[in-house]
Order: sequence, then C-alpha cells, then structure tokens
Amino acid sequence: MIRRVAIALALGVGLPAAAFEPALPDGAQVVANEPVVSRIYALPTGAYEDGAVPVDRVPGDVRQRSWRIASGFDGTAALASNLASQLLKEDYDILFSCDAAACGGFDFRFDVEVMLPPLMFVDLSDYVFLSALKSSQDGLHAVGIMISRTDRAGMLQVIDVGPSIEVVRGRPKLRPGSVPERLTVPQASPEAYPLESAGYKTLRDLEFETGSSQLGAGPFSSLEDLATFLKADAGRRVALVGHTDAVGGLDVNIEISRRRATAVMQRLIEAHGVPKSQLEAQGVGYLAPVASNQTEAGRTANRRVEAVLLTTE
Repeated sequence: MIRRVAIALALGVGLPAAAFEPALPDGAQVVANEPVVSRIYALPTGAYEDGAVPVDRVPGDVRQRSWRIASGFDGTAALASNLASQLLKEDYDILFSCDAAACGGFDFRFDVEVMLPPLMFVDLSDYVFLSALKSSQDGLHAVGIMISRTDRAGMLQVIDVGPSIEVVRGRPKLRPGSVPERLTVPQASPEAYPLESAGYKTLRDLEFETGSSQLGAGPFSSLEDLATFLKADAGRRVALVGHTDAVGGLDVNIEISRRRATAVMQRLIEAHGVPKSQLEAQGVGYLAPVASNQTEAGRTANRRVEAVLLTTE
C-alpha cells in the first residue's frame, strides 16, 4: 500500500514552494528532515567524467530529507521507476538518471551531495540517481534523488530546491537570485498556457495499455487543458509527438509512437471537440530522449507524448 509521506510535521520545518512529496511504502521511516536553507544546490546533470560531475547550480530554498524503507522495498531500480513516474505526473522533466556503474561508481557518489551515515547509506555497487526540473509561475524547482540500500533496508535521499519565497501582504514574492546560473525560466503571464512560453508541453498524465497504442479511458486533465487552449483561438495549431524508450528497433518504435500520438489526436477531436485542422500526429520513436535509457526510471521518462506549438505568430 502506498501512502503520502508527511514531511515536517514533527519538526515544524518550512517547505520550499511546491516541494516534491514522494509517495513511499508504508515501511518508510523518516531518518533526516533538515531545516530549509537558502543556498545554491549543485544539481547533477550527468555522469562523472573528466574529474567531475556536471551540474546546474540552482539557488533557492533547499531541503534535505532521507528515509529508511524497512518493508515494501523492491530494489533500487523499482523505487527509482516509481519516483520517476511521480515526478512526471507533477510536470517535472527528468534531466538525468543513472545506476551505480553508469553514474561513475565511487567517483560520482563522492562528488555529489550525500548526507553522511547514519542519515544516508550508499552501497557503491547498488544505487540509482535521478535529477529532475520543472518551471512554474513562481520560478524553478529542482530535485535530486539518491536511492540505495543496506543489508536490511532501502535508503532514500531527496534534495529539493524551490524559489525563495517571502510573503508580502499575503502574496508570494520571489527573492532576487531565484533563477539558476545556466538555466532560465520562460516568462509568461500568470494565465498563460505553457505552450505559449515554452513552445511545447509534455502530456504527463496519459495512460496507454501495456505494449499498445490504446489510450486509457481518462479523463485526462492535460487533454482538457490543451483543448481549452486550442478552442480559444482557431489559429492555433499543435503537433502531437509520440516518444518511446530504446527497447526494440527504430522502425517499430516510430510506428508505436506515431500510433500513440494519433490516439491522442483522436481523443481531442472526438471527446473534446477540437477541430482536426488544428492538430497533426507524428512519432519519432527513441530519437529524442529526455533521460538515459540505461535505467527503468529513464525509460519511463522517455515514454511520452508531447504537444508542440506550430503557430509562429
């Protein structure tokens, strides 16, 4: 059984804006819940190479937490896949994922931010790391996740950073410096749909039958929002683009991804009344990944349908 883990209840610790709250097995126990600190988090974005781990330096309110999972732990790969799915449903993009060997083993583990034992244990032969990012109206949110195990339990560390918030007359106000050095947040009015600011949007909540292009029954809020956006202006056009992981041949994956994009297009037309003239469906298979295909978490992130804005004015 899965439950929403309550954070900062016992310690009364503040939370970064829209912080990531992982859903974990009932056997998960909080080991560390550090106070929020305004600082820069070096978010890992690649494997250890040439003497260092590449990072994006993300400033904001940083929170460090860890859990020991005594029961309900099915291994590092399974937990990573579960957490990746949760992140995707919350509109995060998976920037990077790796397992121990692909990350860089000893070098990666000791070049990234990890709490010391007993707050966090990392088995150098069995760990998975994920980093994720999303932008919202209040700024940028980043998450770094380390999953490992001891002989008796799973171990999980989550470091997340959100925009530094001050409450002014009941409304949040960003402090200066809430945008990372190498990353920028698209500027848009609060009511703007993400397609207008970013040019594309991943439809994270879609569900397909295993191994097929059959779209689930829904309803899917991402399609409702997209339909509202399109019907508000008949001049708007989008391409629905299907993506797959790298399992199987390219031709097969392109066909699967195209069929899934087509299924989404048909749902928008038939269930939401979007004119066909505003839509097209394409598939690119595994040619545009957002994460490594070497882990289940990365493959989960890569299986997706995106809406790409075609309107140029």
